[in-house]
Amino acid sequence: MGTIWKIDQQAFIADCQTQPKYKVLASYIETAISTGELVHQQKLPAQRWLADQIKVTHGTVTRAYALAEKRGVVVAKLGAGTFVNSQLLVRQENQCIDFSASMQPMLGQQNILAQAMRELASDSQALLQMMAYSAEGISRHKKVFGQWLNAKGIETNPRELIFTQGAQQGIYTVLQVLTQPGDLVVHEQLCYPGFYKAAQASGLETQGIPLTSEGLDLGILEHICRENSVKVLYITPNMQNPTNIQYSHQLLHQLLALSQKYQFYIIEDDVNYCLSEYWRQPFQQQAPDRFIYLSSLSKYFAGGLRIGYMLAPGALQAKLNQHIHSQCWMVSTMNFELACRFIQNDNYQQNQQKLEQELRYRQQALTQMFEQYDLSARCGGLNLWLELPDNINMHQLCGLLLAQNVKVRTADVFTSLNSQLRGNALRIAIGGPDSRQLFDRGVAIFAQVLEQLITQTDVVI
Repeated sequence: MGTIWKIDQQAFIADCQTQPKYKVLASYIETAISTGELVHQQKLPAQRWLADQIKVTHGTVTRAYALAEKRGVVVAKLGAGTFVNSQLLVRQENQCIDFSASMQPMLGQQNILAQAMRELASDSQALLQMMAYSAEGISRHKKVFGQWLNAKGIETNPRELIFTQGAQQGIYTVLQVLTQPGDLVVHEQLCYPGFYKAAQASGLETQGIPLTSEGLDLGILEHICRENSVKVLYITPNMQNPTNIQYSHQLLHQLLALSQKYQFYIIEDDVNYCLSEYWRQPFQQQAPDRFIYLSSLSKYFAGGLRIGYMLAPGALQAKLNQHIHSQCWMVSTMNFELACRFIQNDNYQQNQQKLEQELRYRQQALTQMFEQYDLSARCGGLNLWLELPDNINMHQLCGLLLAQNVKVRTADVFTSLNSQLRGNALRIAIGGPDSRQLFDRGVAIFAQVLEQLITQTDVVI
């Protein structure tokens, strides 16, 4: 394979204003691999040649190549050079382009995890500590997470932080503690499907509340509260799943007043990813006695580690901890040990910056394509919400895409079994394809299917 690979000199100089040059160069290598600019087993440029091209020292390139090898994205072969090892960078691809699963693309998270595992393997004290029973988690882990949350603007007492095996366990646990079978819980009419599963497993009645551009329809919510004893309200106010609506502050204050008036708790689920300019401090911080805040690292790093956490009113903390203890005795301390190591690592921060850049590209690519067909999508994170006109049926569009090996989700996936919602929309998750090439192919197929659907629409006379 050839070794021609050029770096934007101006962008490189600009990025070097905030980071060491070798780290910038290592990140450029990783990005070029993830976008397909550098392919598996391709030889990287000779170190002296690259140093001359970007006007840095030979030592800078040597350190960058060594860092890239440490991250697992390249491999050095004695006497032959340094070669791309992209098989470790992306998930194995099949023929399907997955725009249905809300997850972030693999942009090197497994390499960050591998580094944390290597560090842990040589830390005998940490190994011994996490191999012992610890019913409510290791205090050191809670301290690290507390500091990390404080840096994000979320004030918490680490001792009161509740760890869960992902946010899904948090939802189920809260419902189990606050309700009895047959109780009524309310939720957004379009809602995360995992909430329905937790409510069904708890034997609860559910009722959806329509959404406005600012959040829940509070008039309908209050009418339900007058007629029924509502125990819990479940919302995703920071980046609503699936519609990407962000609740207004005024509506959240009104919602708090209703919670106090009718004595129901509010589960504030903040697991859905959103770009930094959209992310807001949880409303739980303004009303810690009425809100139960849930979040996780699933959409920011990887879902398989099952790293979730909860902030709850003091009166509920003991019961919540006891219920988690009854389910799984204790959460996996290994998962949280690894998380504590990588969330404090510079590589994690760089990975998050890379994720933001990639998601902005993907949002723009899809929204521009939709605009060509006079369609408008609401975005802000890992998903786009595309409301369709009457002449484009969501199920027909979904079927045509699936015939081309592209998967999306229709609006009815996010409704309960007893819902009468007549929606016509798609949720398009943009993180499924790991590589830029696979994503771009998916966008091109989407455009072809839209063109076919629009031009072949039957005219009824």
